[in-house]
Amino acid sequence: MAAVLLLLVLLGGCAGTAPPPAEPRTPVAHRLGTAFVPRHPARVVALGPADVDTALALGVRPVGVGLPLSAELPPWQRRPDWHPTTLRPTSEGYSAEAVAALHPDLILAGSDYYIDREYPALSAIAPTTAFETAPDEEPWQATTRQVGAALGESVRADELVSDVERRIRDASAAHPQLAGAEFAITLAHSPGGLGVIRTPRDVTARTLAEFGMRFASAAQHLPGKGFSAQLSAESLHRVDTDVLLTSYPDPALRPQLESSPVFRNLNVVRRGGYLPVLADSWLALREPGVLAIPHLIDNVVPDLSAAAQHR
Repeated sequence: MAAVLLLLVLLGGCAGTAPPPAEPRTPVAHRLGTAFVPRHPARVVALGPADVDTALALGVRPVGVGLPLSAELPPWQRRPDWHPTTLRPTSEGYSAEAVAALHPDLILAGSDYYIDREYPALSAIAPTTAFETAPDEEPWQATTRQVGAALGESVRADELVSDVERRIRDASAAHPQLAGAEFAITLAHSPGGLGVIRTPRDVTARTLAEFGMRFASAAQHLPGKGFSAQLSAESLHRVDTDVLLTSYPDPALRPQLESSPVFRNLNVVRRGGYLPVLADSWLALREPGVLAIPHLIDNVVPDLSAAAQHR
């Protein structure tokens, strides 16, 4: 009998020290796998621009953010009492060690350009989201809803999408010149050479199409396998279109290109359809999200409309 009592006491002690049940986690499926997100993530790292926009709009301030195209946060993401660690990528993406040093319990990377290369290392650190279509092609709406699901705010994320889409419709109605205007997107990287986006699935091309504009069909037939093609200034006539948007990472390149006789003689330039896009305006075009697009509407769309009216 004593032995039986001792056994019962031991079993009771074991029962009293059983581990607590695991915290419920939310599965968020994406192209590279599934992120099992803790119910209330406390340390969020957001590597994609649209991920940062959505997290902020939903009231979550990431402890770390990725800056793929600039050295500092764009104006629409800045908050006076928020100073996250900022991460810059190399050609291979963000450093897994730098991300791990932030001790994240969730990594948002649905709009991260490099996530297909980073995913194995990052997903070993914390649950990690990724694109549902392809890098550089993920619609901002998809990223917004994915972040909403990860943060347990799907209803509010849907509301954000609806509100920004309404603002796009209102802006399109206010600028009817944009409807049907054909556009090409270029990046000046040398006095005589430009990169030209060659796929209408690119995030910038998708965003401009939402305002009723049309991607230049000639750009789709440029040589190359990536999302952009390289053209000399002498070959720019191949994408002579209604509206030509050109970014200048090095401002010194602008007067050199604009003074070129070949460039000045393009039909789009002579008509007034050429639009140089600088600094924050370029970021808003390249990094569309629920905070960037309202900035785009206020600061870029009027200039686009003015350029489009000359077609």
